[in-house]
Amino acid sequence: MNPDPTALNNFKNRISWDSLDKTLLTKHLQICIEEDLGKNFDGQRLSDLDITTKSCQLLGEGSAELVAREQMIICGLPLVPLIIKEFTDDKVIFHTSFQDGQLIEPNQTIGKLAGPENEILIIERCALNFLQRLSGIATKANEFVSKIEDFGVSLLDTRKTTPGLRLLEKYASACGGCYNHRIGLFDRILIKDNHLAASGVSEGYGLEKFLCDIVDKNEGNVLIEVEVDKISQISPAIESGVDAILLDNFTPAEIDQAVKEVQNKVVIEASGGITEESIFEFAKARPHFISTGAPIHSSRWVDIGLDWK
Repeated sequence: MNPDPTALNNFKNRISWDSLDKTLLTKHLQICIEEDLGKNFDGQRLSDLDITTKSCQLLGEGSAELVAREQMIICGLPLVPLIIKEFTDDKVIFHTSFQDGQLIEPNQTIGKLAGPENEILIIERCALNFLQRLSGIATKANEFVSKIEDFGVSLLDTRKTTPGLRLLEKYASACGGCYNHRIGLFDRILIKDNHLAASGVSEGYGLEKFLCDIVDKNEGNVLIEVEVDKISQISPAIESGVDAILLDNFTPAEIDQAVKEVQNKVVIEASGGITEESIFEFAKARPHFISTGAPIHSSRWVDIGLDWK
């Protein structure tokens, strides 16, 4: 077997919290404020727009804890201070001893909130929504990773994300141990079957030449990957000089055959209908990566509650 493909490490990228665009997150939080408190602020304090809390005349200082109701990989903790700033102008203090990506056990206190009771109640739902959603993704991604890592196979996410929340959801999958595939259509060349069909090429020299032209014109020196759906397309793809081959809807046996044919000359990614139940069998064939959108689009929200102290 040849050494690892040159491009392999370039596929092993994970979004970090520091790399996320905080300006973009702030814009999204403004939408969250409108969802909860309406559009007509007119200079009012946001807490005055919560008519339930206002009716209860909750004006004192208080403290509350965010508590895990089940085991999870926590994700979204650095987002809580941003929510506090946008919703309460930093009137609430948040403290946690955990970091995103850590395992939280049932009934553990994730973090503590302190400040005016009405301000804490304003941020409660938004903070819980993000923590439950992102921690659910991280937890599910971690479950997938645990099923394949012993085979030396890594997990990649996809662009099957909630519109507008892609970076946060991909960050959550990274916290669960997944590597991040391309962010959009701008940071990697992925030639899919529809590109080949639209160009009228699918086999042999025609396929090789089509891919060679793309490789030659790759002025940005970005990664180039091509999707194939049959074994006969592998050799022309390798000869063209692409960095990676995506095996689309291959069976585990076909992936095993492809791995033997490629001999580590390019990166191999397997994808298409791979579930949590079937991923173990696909990992046995030892592609470099298995990609699936399931940890993002099919994960459930984990259970986190806010308890007053």
